[in-house]
Parts: sequence; structure tokens; C-alpha cells
Amino acid sequence: MPPRPSTKKPNSNPLKKKGPENKFQRQQQPQQHSKEEETPFDNPTNTIPLSLQQLLLNVFQSALVPNTSTSQDGKQDASQRDAIEDEGQLDVKPLIQTIKSHLYNRDFDSAFTDANEELLRAYALRWSASRTLGYAGVFKAVLGILSGDKERRGAGGQIVCIGGGAGAEIVALAGVWRDIVALPTDDMNGEEGEGEGEGRMELKVTAVDIADWSGVIRRLDGAIRSSKVSGSKRHPAPLLPDGKRDKFSVTFQKADVLSLPEGELKSLYGQGTVMVTLMFTLNELFSTSMAKATAFLLRTTDVVEPGTLLLVVDSPGSYSSLSLGKSEEKVERKYPMKFLLDHTLLSVAEGKWEKVLSQDSRWWRRDAARLRYEVGEGAGLEDMRFQVHLYKRL
Repeated sequence: MPPRPSTKKPNSNPLKKKGPENKFQRQQQPQQHSKEEETPFDNPTNTIPLSLQQLLLNVFQSALVPNTSTSQDGKQDASQRDAIEDEGQLDVKPLIQTIKSHLYNRDFDSAFTDANEELLRAYALRWSASRTLGYAGVFKAVLGILSGDKERRGAGGQIVCIGGGAGAEIVALAGVWRDIVALPTDDMNGEEGEGEGEGRMELKVTAVDIADWSGVIRRLDGAIRSSKVSGSKRHPAPLLPDGKRDKFSVTFQKADVLSLPEGELKSLYGQGTVMVTLMFTLNELFSTSMAKATAFLLRTTDVVEPGTLLLVVDSPGSYSSLSLGKSEEKVERKYPMKFLLDHTLLSVAEGKWEKVLSQDSRWWRRDAARLRYEVGEGAGLEDMRFQVHLYKRL
């Protein structure tokens, strides 16, 4: 469900540490950055140029409701309507109302698993587009770390997005990959870059979800490669530039990661996985089954290679419940998702993960006056508040 707003001030930890944390280090309070020490995570809104944000929104609009494609000035552009072949109109408002009703009743099967493609498209329009812009700032910092890793330079890699069927991770990664790897001259300050990212990293993005998002992902994958999507002089379409499209690939796998057999989990991660993401997904996994979610994290620990990053983004203050005791005397206790995550990776799997970053509350705020996103009533952009945690496999 969408993040809930809060007035609490965000906290931040240092981006890097010299070595693995021990139990005493984990008990220390987060250190505050000075302005000179700010990391890219401290300013997720400002790291992505507005023209690139608009292009990402245009990808969603062109892919999922192509008959409403707009130009940069917000006017309907008839030449863009055929960016992605459409099978019919999408009546967004009632679909979003249906989704909200399912989510309110916590009927996730009706909202996702058993939903038809129209319902899933409406969800992606309403929630994934905003999240894409918020994710992009986080991914830019993380992908910058990966593309700057001398040992990985030129080797490429796979990013596995658990719960990534709705497409936010895919489009955000495509935009950031283009901005800092394929076309590093698209500098956020409008200055010409050095071209160090040219051809550095081939990226395969694998989205895994329990629901069948294949139709939505097919549309988005087509839109990020389409020159018919509306762009700007600074960030023209296609999102994936000509001559480099084959270096960024997208696949989808329908699977329940909590019950995935060991062999299939190994096959999913394979060799060359550089990052695993859980974006607004981990707390739902813990809520479904704390034991199975914990086991999934430990199995992931055993499978991924040293150096692999684990990125977790979720609603701030997320809690999961655990019932203790016999059936007649069960006591329900709530645990913060962050506590469960740290306990699993840093205590149960002690010595196998390093916490690179942990922030309990961050904001991505939209530029409502300048961003255009007209896809139907009830599907506008919204600010996003989130917690973010980054770990590195030792």
C-alpha cells in the first residue's frame, strides 16, 4: 500500500564503513552527516534531473494508456498515441477504486494474484509511476557504487527485484542505467561528463512476483525502447538509447519466493547477480509468514556471491506480528521490520553481511508544478516516504 505521510525528520547513517559491523557497533546511534558529507541517499529528490523524471512518467503513460500520451507541455500529442499497441481503452477511476477496496480489506489475492491485466495496469499507473521517481534517486546511488567497482567493470550483472512485478523498479533502473552508464553526458547539472560509464555495465533486470505481471512488464519493456514516447532535448526518447538497448534486458518470473525450491532459487540468482531488491515487499513477506520470510533471507544469504548488495525499501515504521504460545494462550507481539531484518542478517547470519546504509525515514517529493502526468482521475502523483537499508554480502 502507498506510504503514509509523517512529519518526523529523517535519519541517516554513513554510506560506507571500513569493515563488517560487530554487535557493539550495531548498538551505536546513527551519525549525522554534515553538508560536506552528504551521500546521494540524503537527497533522493535532487539527484534525478526533472527532464528524466518526466521521461520516466511518459514511459508509464505511453505503455499503459497510450491514447492519452502527452508532450512535455502537457498537451495531447497525436503522433505519440501509437507508442505501444493498445487493445482498448482503460477506465482508470473505477479500477483504482476497486483496487483500493481490495487493499483496504487486505484481500491481496483479488488485488494482485487473481487480478486481470486491466486491474494490474491501473495499479501500476496509480502507484508504480510515483515510486519509480522515488526509487530512481536510491538506485542512482547504488548503481553508481556498482558501476564504479573496478572488479565488476565491464562484467555486467543481474539485479533481481523480488516483488517487482508492478514495474517501478524496472523503469527506474532503466532510467538510471541510461543516465550514469550508457549516456554519462546526461549530467544532472547539464555539464558534459567524461564518458567513463560508456559501455561499462550490461544489466539484466529480473522481476519476480507471485502475481502474473507479464503483460504489464511487456508493455513497459516496449515503452523504454520506443522512440515514439515523448521526450525532451535533454532526455530524448527512447529511454534506452539506440545502439545500447541490447545491454539492458528485462525478464519476468512468476513465483512465490517463500516456497521456491532450493534449486529454483539458485537458478533465479544464478551467477552474476550484483543486487537483490525488496521494495515495499519485505514487510508483506514477514506478515505472510515470519518463519518463511526469515528462511528466505537466510537461503538468499547462502546462494548469493560475496559482494552482492541487498537493498530493502519499505514504509517507515513497518511492523509484523508474531503469535507466541499455545493455541489457547497465544500472545501476539509486533516487531519492527528493521529489527527482524537486522536480526536475521546480522545476528542469525552473523559475519555474512555488512550494513552499508540504514535510514529510518526518507522523503521523495514530487515537483507538482512542473511534472505532467495525466492518465485519468485518481491516478495522480504523490510524495513518497520510505525507510531504506542496504547490505553487502561478505
